[in-house]
Amino acid sequence: NYGHYDFIIVGAGVSGSVLTNRLTESGEFQVLVLEAGGRENDFTDVPGFATNLVSSDFNWGYKTIPQRNSCLGLKNKQCNYPRGKAVGGSSVINFLMYVRGNKEDFDKWGRYNPGWDYESVLPYFKKSENSNLDLEEPEFHGHNGLLNVEDVRYHPDITNTFLEAAEERGRKILDYNGKNQKGYSTLQSMTKNGRRCSANKAFVEPAINRKNLELLDHALGIKILIKNKKAYGVEFIRGGKRYKATASKEVIISGGTINSAQILMLSGIGPKEDLERLGIPVVQDLPVGKTLRDHQIYPALFFSTNISTNKEPRLEENIQRYLKGFGPLTTAFISAVGFESLRVESRNPNSEYAFFSTVVEQVAPFLLDLIGMTEQNWQAISDPLAGKYIWGIIPVLLHPKSKGTITLKSKNPLDFPLVDSNMYSDKYSNDMDEMLAMIRDIFEISKTAAFQSIDSKYLSDPLPACTYCKHLSEDYWRCALEQLTYPILHAVATCKMGPKCDETAVVDNKLKVYGISGLRVADASVIPFPLSSHPSASVYMIGEKAADLIRNDYGDL
Repeated sequence: NYGHYDFIIVGAGVSGSVLTNRLTESGEFQVLVLEAGGRENDFTDVPGFATNLVSSDFNWGYKTIPQRNSCLGLKNKQCNYPRGKAVGGSSVINFLMYVRGNKEDFDKWGRYNPGWDYESVLPYFKKSENSNLDLEEPEFHGHNGLLNVEDVRYHPDITNTFLEAAEERGRKILDYNGKNQKGYSTLQSMTKNGRRCSANKAFVEPAINRKNLELLDHALGIKILIKNKKAYGVEFIRGGKRYKATASKEVIISGGTINSAQILMLSGIGPKEDLERLGIPVVQDLPVGKTLRDHQIYPALFFSTNISTNKEPRLEENIQRYLKGFGPLTTAFISAVGFESLRVESRNPNSEYAFFSTVVEQVAPFLLDLIGMTEQNWQAISDPLAGKYIWGIIPVLLHPKSKGTITLKSKNPLDFPLVDSNMYSDKYSNDMDEMLAMIRDIFEISKTAAFQSIDSKYLSDPLPACTYCKHLSEDYWRCALEQLTYPILHAVATCKMGPKCDETAVVDNKLKVYGISGLRVADASVIPFPLSSHPSASVYMIGEKAADLIRNDYGDL
């Protein structure tokens, strides 16, 4: 037996890091935190190295199962699915984009889950945030929190071209985390003076010396210990040995959308027939992993320009600039964003445009390593752009209708679960129509006076699998979308929050797992549907709100 605590937190990702800090704040509780990964280093601090972290031990290394309607032009028809394996979770490897989501998303979430409407969650967004933004609506931002949010520290002149093109089309330049989301802006970034501000830096490091906190890294939670429908501890592996730790109050699962679903199912909480097939005794029949929702992108829309590439600085110069808090290494690729509703007019955008610019060769790690594109597809896209300075817009579909699943491969906790993102599986092809509308619109953006002033052209060759279609016709783009549409690692809903009458729900509005006492889930897996957001920001909010719900239950507020 490893020891006895008040609370055990399984997974020190974004939400787990917030809980680590908040539950140890008063000194009332003894808290054990288990994290499968290790600690950050100087390399993870550099936003510009984000794509390289995919090939490191900071990534779990998941892939989806081979897909039928998407990722067909990626290696083995599988979508790479990087997830952060570190104290700080995916905030150690992500692209640092601070996008909370739309008021209407939260009001829809709160309609069936009291306490999760926009008015109720806004104070928790503000609580964690320390905003240092030029263009902000101050009443929507926090200025005393632990998570630093600042304007992205590097935006080359062409970023202004993107914003000028938006204004030319009658769009607003605004604070997209303020009153209205629809519009354009330079990126709000989770960095501090251009260095990554991870959940570990923001929340764990300030708490690490508290006497009532024990954090074990390289410790993989493999089973929740449950007796008479009450969670009383966790079994974990560390350094090749198995241990058990017990908790008098609660076990809190914050492993993220993939791992939280996995540990619940390994512990007998999940779909009855799936668990029985693997010989796992059923403790509680719940639809864990049955609803995997995500955003999706088309990552290969690049336009050439007449901008000279001679002035591109060398890596040594860029490192010197980074150390002073400036230059391209202070950003992970994206410098600006826009939010649009293309097919149906609504206050809640359905499309996000993520803007970047670089020399085409610099995109190789993103497409070949992170996304896992085949060499032939990369050549078709990049060869005609060789040596050129390019810009690109990555279209993000924010509210896809398709649903995927996460299931166990076996009852061995070291086997990765099976991730099926299952994009373009929606009944009426709505997702494909939305993606086509975004691609058409991005071509319109490329034709604006702003982008024509730098001679923007689409030069990429047809993808090899799509040469039978007339190049750039609607049929061509349908084919290209099946080849290269990629789930953008914003997975939610595998332990979905919902009222008791909702047959797809796993947790209630207090994050408690239905049918089991002493057990909560607090991470992106509880978000009931895709938001107009990048989930990190919302998961900080979930951690803050979870901490208050828990402390309230035990008289610590």
